[in-house]
Amino acid sequence: MELRRRAEGLVRKPPVPDSPTVTVVFGGDEGGPDVGLLRVHVPAGSGMPTHSHNGSDVILTPVTGRIRISDAAESIDVHPGDSALVRKDEEVSLTNPGDAAAEVLVAVAPTNFIAGIRQWPEQPST
Repeated sequence: MELRRRAEGLVRKPPVPDSPTVTVVFGGDEGGPDVGLLRVHVPAGSGMPTHSHNGSDVILTPVTGRIRISDAAESIDVHPGDSALVRKDEEVSLTNPGDAAAEVLVAVAPTNFIAGIRQWPEQPST
Protein backbone atom coordinates (compact mmCIF):
# COMPACT_ATOMS: atom_id res chain seq x y z
CA MET A 1 0.00 0.00 0.00
CA GLU A 2 1.25 3.50 -0.82
CA LEU A 3 0.01 6.96 0.13
CA ARG A 4 0.89 10.06 -1.85
CA ARG A 5 0.15 13.37 -0.21
CA ARG A 6 -0.93 16.28 -2.39
CA ALA A 7 2.47 18.00 -2.13
CA GLU A 8 4.41 14.85 -3.11
CA GLY A 9 3.45 14.65 -6.78
CA LEU A 10 5.77 15.30 -9.71
CA VAL A 11 4.53 18.54 -11.32
CA ARG A 12 4.91 18.98 -15.08
CA LYS A 13 3.57 21.26 -17.81
CA PRO A 14 3.35 20.39 -21.50
CA PRO A 15 5.37 22.59 -23.85
CA VAL A 16 2.18 24.19 -25.20
CA PRO A 17 1.12 27.81 -24.52
CA ASP A 18 -1.73 28.26 -22.00
CA SER A 19 -1.67 24.58 -21.09
CA PRO A 20 -2.76 22.81 -17.89
CA THR A 21 -0.42 21.83 -15.07
CA VAL A 22 -0.21 18.07 -14.57
CA THR A 23 0.77 16.36 -11.31
CA VAL A 24 1.85 12.73 -11.58
CA VAL A 25 0.43 11.00 -8.52
CA PHE A 26 1.24 7.41 -9.54
CA GLY A 27 2.67 5.68 -12.60
CA GLY A 28 5.02 5.98 -15.52
CA ASP A 29 8.16 5.19 -13.57
CA GLU A 30 10.42 2.12 -13.58
CA GLY A 31 8.84 -0.61 -11.46
CA GLY A 32 5.68 1.43 -10.89
CA PRO A 33 2.11 0.15 -11.01
CA ASP A 34 0.28 -0.86 -14.22
CA VAL A 35 -2.25 1.93 -13.67
CA GLY A 36 -1.51 5.59 -13.09
CA LEU A 37 -3.20 8.64 -11.67
CA LEU A 38 -2.80 12.28 -12.67
CA ARG A 39 -4.19 15.47 -11.15
CA VAL A 40 -4.67 18.09 -13.86
CA HIS A 41 -5.22 21.79 -13.11
CA VAL A 42 -6.88 23.49 -16.09
CA PRO A 43 -7.16 27.28 -15.75
CA ALA A 44 -10.28 28.94 -17.18
CA GLY A 45 -9.90 29.37 -20.93
CA SER A 46 -6.90 27.04 -21.25
CA GLY A 47 -6.52 23.51 -22.54
CA MET A 48 -4.66 21.13 -24.79
CA PRO A 49 -4.82 20.93 -28.58
CA THR A 50 -5.70 17.67 -30.32
CA HIS A 51 -3.50 14.86 -29.01
CA SER A 52 -3.46 11.12 -28.34
CA HIS A 53 -2.48 9.31 -25.16
CA ASN A 54 0.46 7.21 -26.39
CA GLY A 55 -1.32 3.84 -26.23
CA SER A 56 -3.10 4.49 -22.91
CA ASP A 57 -6.81 4.52 -22.12
CA VAL A 58 -7.70 7.45 -19.83
CA ILE A 59 -10.70 8.22 -17.62
CA LEU A 60 -11.19 11.89 -16.73
CA THR A 61 -13.25 12.91 -13.69
CA PRO A 62 -13.51 16.60 -12.80
CA VAL A 63 -13.38 17.36 -9.08
CA THR A 64 -14.02 21.09 -9.56
CA GLY A 65 -14.96 23.12 -12.63
CA ARG A 66 -15.79 21.50 -15.94
CA ILE A 67 -13.92 20.46 -19.03
CA ARG A 68 -14.84 20.01 -22.66
CA ILE A 69 -13.42 17.06 -24.58
CA SER A 70 -13.68 17.18 -28.36
CA ASP A 71 -12.84 14.92 -31.26
CA ALA A 72 -13.46 15.40 -34.97
CA ALA A 73 -17.13 14.43 -34.61
CA GLU A 74 -18.40 15.75 -31.26
CA SER A 75 -17.76 17.63 -28.03
CA ILE A 76 -18.84 16.63 -24.54
CA ASP A 77 -18.88 18.71 -21.36
CA VAL A 78 -17.76 16.80 -18.28
CA HIS A 79 -18.88 18.16 -14.91
CA PRO A 80 -17.77 17.30 -11.34
CA GLY A 81 -18.71 13.72 -10.58
CA ASP A 82 -19.08 12.80 -14.28
CA SER A 83 -16.44 10.62 -15.91
CA ALA A 84 -15.35 10.40 -19.54
CA LEU A 85 -13.43 7.52 -21.12
CA VAL A 86 -10.99 8.33 -23.92
CA ARG A 87 -9.69 5.16 -25.58
CA LYS A 88 -6.07 4.72 -26.56
CA ASP A 89 -6.74 5.15 -30.29
CA GLU A 90 -8.76 8.39 -30.00
CA GLU A 91 -7.39 11.87 -30.69
CA VAL A 92 -9.03 14.59 -28.61
CA SER A 93 -8.61 18.15 -27.45
CA LEU A 94 -9.38 19.35 -23.94
CA THR A 95 -10.52 22.83 -22.90
CA ASN A 96 -11.94 24.58 -19.88
CA PRO A 97 -14.82 26.68 -21.21
CA GLY A 98 -15.80 27.89 -17.75
CA ASP A 99 -14.86 31.02 -15.84
CA ALA A 100 -13.13 29.14 -12.99
CA ALA A 101 -10.24 26.68 -12.91
CA ALA A 102 -11.01 22.97 -13.20
CA GLU A 103 -9.23 20.20 -11.34
CA VAL A 104 -9.49 16.79 -12.96
CA LEU A 105 -8.40 13.34 -11.76
CA VAL A 106 -7.21 11.18 -14.65
CA ALA A 107 -6.79 7.40 -14.38
CA VAL A 108 -4.38 5.99 -16.98
CA ALA A 109 -3.67 2.41 -18.09
CA PRO A 110 -1.26 1.26 -19.22
CA THR A 111 1.03 4.05 -18.05
CA ASN A 112 2.74 4.82 -21.40
CA PHE A 113 1.15 8.29 -21.44
CA ILE A 114 2.46 9.10 -17.97
CA ALA A 115 5.99 8.03 -18.91
CA GLY A 116 5.86 10.75 -21.59
CA ILE A 117 4.50 13.34 -19.16
CA ARG A 118 7.49 12.74 -16.90
CA GLN A 119 9.63 14.20 -19.72
CA TRP A 120 7.72 17.52 -19.82
CA PRO A 121 9.27 20.61 -18.19
CA GLU A 122 9.19 20.59 -14.38
CA GLN A 123 6.98 23.10 -12.57
CA PRO A 124 6.92 24.32 -8.97
CA SER A 125 4.61 22.34 -6.67
CA THR A 126 1.16 23.78 -6.14
